[in-house]
Amino acid sequence: MSRTIAGIVAFYPDPARVLRLIASIADDVSRIVLFANSPLEAAIKNGLSTAAAQTSVTLIAPGENVGLGSAYNRIVELARLEGAEFVLLFDQDSTPSEGMVRRLEHLADELKSRGEKPAVVGPRPTKANGEPFKVPRRRSSAEGLPGLAVDFAISSGSLIALRATAEVGPFNEEFFIDAIDIEWCSRAWSAGWSVWLGVDIPMTHRLGRGVIHLPLGLRLTDQPSERLYTYFRNQVAMLRLPHVPSAWKLRFIASLPARCLIYALRNGFARPAVSAIIFGLIDGIAHRLGPPAAGRQSRPLSSKLSDSHPNSPFFARRCAISP
Repeated sequence: MSRTIAGIVAFYPDPARVLRLIASIADDVSRIVLFANSPLEAAIKNGLSTAAAQTSVTLIAPGENVGLGSAYNRIVELARLEGAEFVLLFDQDSTPSEGMVRRLEHLADELKSRGEKPAVVGPRPTKANGEPFKVPRRRSSAEGLPGLAVDFAISSGSLIALRATAEVGPFNEEFFIDAIDIEWCSRAWSAGWSVWLGVDIPMTHRLGRGVIHLPLGLRLTDQPSERLYTYFRNQVAMLRLPHVPSAWKLRFIASLPARCLIYALRNGFARPAVSAIIFGLIDGIAHRLGPPAAGRQSRPLSSKLSDSHPNSPFFARRCAISP
């Protein structure tokens, strides 16, 4: 019996892509949990049993977009109840390489045999053309160890030890989306666990709208305006968290003016994008978290600061934001 339960978080997914993902991992996991943060097309529901073959599928549909953190925590709870050793998270934009699940389990076993405590082992995300994404900042580790110790691994494709979730704690549901993986991995390192990347275990992944290429080899994820609010809010909020490394905070602060300018330029200084950046910064500093609201992308910049409080009418309408 497999040691791993897979969880896929979907938001208005392409049916063919989701069913291919399910079929590619079905033989290597004991159960697949499909967490629907949006209504699912009939093609997905009708094709689940065929794609999963003999593997059990659990569909969780909360009826609204509850965010990534909440979805991850529900999946972890179910995996723990079934006595699984690992939970493997995916979103709809990932395509695992052949044998990826088994190879990640083997990497976790190898690291434990060498005295490490891996909370997460993740694959190497690559573009559709096979070009790998930039590796997150490396951590020091003993020579000769398999894998690469890193600050964080992106949530999609991450094999997470259930024992680690009990000690590190749940994923941050207040972040809703964006930086949830960075914050949790930072907490894992602080709690005495570690995070690893299988550099020879590829996984094709679509990141946002692509990548913005900058001078000196620097890159930023090309985010649409509706994602800029949580992108800036959550990373600014992490500046006050003691378990987030000081080096990460310094790098983010140093690059913040450039990030704001680049994203504003990328979106042609359109009001929704500029508003999202500004209100993201304001709410991140004030540590006002939770589900984002549509007004954050369209509110005039002259709005009163008090209007950004979650209890105001400004937050009456929640927007659906893709994981």
